[in-house]
Amino acid sequence: MYEGQLAAWLVTLAVEAIVAAILARQFGLVSGKAAAAAFFGSLVTHPVVWWTYFKIIYAIGYWPTFAVVEGFAVGVEAVFYRAAGARWDAAFAISFVVNAASVLVGFALQSAGWI
Repeated sequence: MYEGQLAAWLVTLAVEAIVAAILARQFGLVSGKAAAAAFFGSLVTHPVVWWTYFKIIYAIGYWPTFAVVEGFAVGVEAVFYRAAGARWDAAFAISFVVNAASVLVGFALQSAGWI
């Protein structure tokens, strides 16, 4: 594991599960299923995102790396929301919003020096 990865992973799991549960009703999902989809989706994607980030950032730069890893996370995690009962368009929308929330919380915590 890279330095800071465990803290970031725990924050990701919590933020994404909470936001997914809050959004669930608007997308016709049961809150618990949406939270579980977020949790298990992030269990799968976070290690890949973290590893890939450090492998490609120096080759292609920050923003392209950000786009690649977050695009991967949104795409893969959408499959989990689909499995939880969301339509494909809703699955991608939920995945985008929860990942954006996670990124924003991560930026805020990093700026505050907490992770």
